[in-house]
Amino acid sequence: MVHEGATYLDAQVAQVVIDQVKVPANSPKSTPSIPQGTLSDCEMEVLRLIVEGYSNPEIAKSLCLSEHTVKTYVRGIMNKMLVNDRVQAAVLALRSGLVDTMQH
Repeated sequence: MVHEGATYLDAQVAQVVIDQVKVPANSPKSTPSIPQGTLSDCEMEVLRLIVEGYSNPEIAKSLCLSEHTVKTYVRGIMNKMLVNDRVQAAVLALRSGLVDTMQH
């Protein structure tokens, strides 16, 4: 399936993402928003690949960047999004509509 373009997430990571994305049916949808233009184009591309499940080395290879540069982008993304890790960044990106998993 991955070869055909599907995204693979480890079962434990998938459960964390599902738990973070779930919104109880009776609660108002209060999705945190990220102002447009906050992330640079390069940061947006790195974030999209994070959401797709790419590791830092895979992102580096895909974007022809060094792993150090990717780590710098990831750190900048997390700082701007006010999150502590890449899973939280991915969840927030999906919830806010900042990244659509159907983009390619």
